[in-house]
Amino acid sequence: MQEADAMRSFGIDAVIATNEGNAARLRRGYRDLSSIHNYVISYANSEGLGSLLAERRPDIVVATTNQSVHVLAEAMEIAKLRNQRSAYYIQDYEPLFYDRGSNEWNIAYSSYGRIPGCIHFAKTRWLQEVVLNNHGVSVEKVEPSVDHSVYYPNLSEKNRSCDRFNVVAMLRPSTPRRAPRRTTRIMNRIAQEYPDAINCISFGCSSEDLRQYSLRLLGVEHRGLLQRQELGELFRETDLFLDLSDFQAFGRTSIEAMSCGSVSIVPAHGGAYEYAVDGKNCFIVDTRSDDRILSGFQQWLAMSSSERREMGLEGVKTGFQYTPQSAALSLLSVLL
Repeated sequence: MQEADAMRSFGIDAVIATNEGNAARLRRGYRDLSSIHNYVISYANSEGLGSLLAERRPDIVVATTNQSVHVLAEAMEIAKLRNQRSAYYIQDYEPLFYDRGSNEWNIAYSSYGRIPGCIHFAKTRWLQEVVLNNHGVSVEKVEPSVDHSVYYPNLSEKNRSCDRFNVVAMLRPSTPRRAPRRTTRIMNRIAQEYPDAINCISFGCSSEDLRQYSLRLLGVEHRGLLQRQELGELFRETDLFLDLSDFQAFGRTSIEAMSCGSVSIVPAHGGAYEYAVDGKNCFIVDTRSDDRILSGFQQWLAMSSSERREMGLEGVKTGFQYTPQSAALSLLSVLL
């Protein structure tokens, strides 16, 4: 959404097409973006998308998930658009989301190269290498983006001296790779062992989701589902952000937190190395080990205030290398 919004600011007629179940959510969730939220259109199925393509005749159409690659392929076949240029913006290596050999895994695995002549591109070298090594499909590299109208620091706030630190984590119980049980376990332990030094705060799901997945927070304040502006405000209050996922293809939330002045703990597995430098702008840990996670936390806690401030500033400098405008330009250089 933010990169399409930046494209529109450059005069590119970018439109977001999504299934009917997501259109209202996207318009509502990104209504702060000046333009693109007014250019979200919906379709019911492959036939509906095919009709949109036949009507609009776009220069290029871009899929962003493994399922949408197959929907796009079917739509092009239905509309008999054999010469329609297409691309796949690879957000993650999605076969890792599913049990090997399952129907979902087969759909994800077959998405790479599903459309002949399709341009494949991604934000990280890790994704380039994984797709090439597993599928023999070449992937172009584009720039990631952070929306700095939302994710920016309050440096005067970060220079404050305070008795308690804010440690924040995201909980997504419906997404196993985001390790909700590990994250709950670590946050509970920090809250119980450092009750006078640490405020533990979580977000990312409803309280009902916590109950449904039997996740019990002990001494952790849960703020539920947050809009983008609310998340930016929380990150400006955050001293340490924990991303304890099994892996991250990039780790957008971590760098958004860093852009707000927080130090992040990021997973050692995946593509966070695109921006993460251990001990300089964040901590990189093997999230499969509670002991290594807690070692990273304790290393941060033992730092002096000046050391924490320096690491936070390094994170801000890193985050501000990535803008929607530079990302949009890199996308356009691949697509046009």
